[in-house]
Amino acid sequence: MKSYLLEILLGISLPLAIFHTQVSKIFTAEKPVSKQISLSIAREASYTSKVYDNSRASVRVVIFKVKNKKQVILWDKTYDTLQLRDYPTLGNALHNSVTVSNIVDSKEKLYVTYMITYNTNGSLVTVEDGTSLLKGEAQGDVQIKI
Repeated sequence: MKSYLLEILLGISLPLAIFHTQVSKIFTAEKPVSKQISLSIAREASYTSKVYDNSRASVRVVIFKVKNKKQVILWDKTYDTLQLRDYPTLGNALHNSVTVSNIVDSKEKLYVTYMITYNTNGSLVTVEDGTSLLKGEAQGDVQIKI
């Protein structure tokens, strides 16, 4: 009789314990994290030739998160248009650091995109690129080369 009651007790308590563990994982709120993004903008070439005298470029950087297929822009900046030769070299790159707070790492994904718009005598060409910060990554480094 005691072994029968023990079997019934184990038969009921074991599934309840497993169910409780799974339910608590679902309802335990994940703490939001902050992510640091380091941006650097520099030119790759010297652009000193006369061909580049009328060539300028502007850079736009957008940081956004995606959750449930919905995009939310968190940071958007367009840098001043400069002549190509006026952009700093790689060793002296323009730096900007952006901290994005309140990211729920398991449910949201963070993206950094940039668009470089080249203007040569009124002819415009836009180049777009970007990257994402993976789950668990607290820092990202984005190098934008003109």
